[in-house]
Amino acid sequence: MEHDIMNPTRKLLVTTLAAMAAGLAGATAMAADFGTRTPDVKELVEALTPPERTRGIAIVGASAATKTNASMQVGFELGSAQVMARDHVKLERLAQALKSETLRDYRYEVIGHTDSTGPLPLNMRLSKERAESVVAYLSKQGVDASRIVADGKGPHELLNKQRPEAAENRRVEVRLIR
Repeated sequence: MEHDIMNPTRKLLVTTLAAMAAGLAGATAMAADFGTRTPDVKELVEALTPPERTRGIAIVGASAATKTNASMQVGFELGSAQVMARDHVKLERLAQALKSETLRDYRYEVIGHTDSTGPLPLNMRLSKERAESVVAYLSKQGVDASRIVADGKGPHELLNKQRPEAAENRRVEVRLIR
């Protein structure tokens, strides 16, 4: 009579591989780069919703791959922290998403980025000012400012490394803090 019982070592291996596959599959869907496109509120909510917490096997090293964030190009004039009027709709939709029932209990970090034009100290200050400008705009749209922190990365995380001065490097990113 044959037993349908998997040996403990094989069972552990299969369980571990299944958990890793699930974790990696989930990780790829948790970051959204909208570029110049204006995402709708639903897309933003999906991009900024944290994954469900699971019990059981923890995948070591997966936290770096599972950041929940959304990146979008919000226009700023060269050397300015003033959001261009053409991009107000992006921030209005972001505000609607952050005020949604799904996201209202989470905290987020708004990260400003610059291109590589100009001295590093100026770019670091400017990227922080851009993030603060976005936080202020979101606050005016009714998002509780205590749920959002601003940070600046300057030119340290360029989207277009081949063209460090390119406009797409001047952007904001929103990351889940929890």
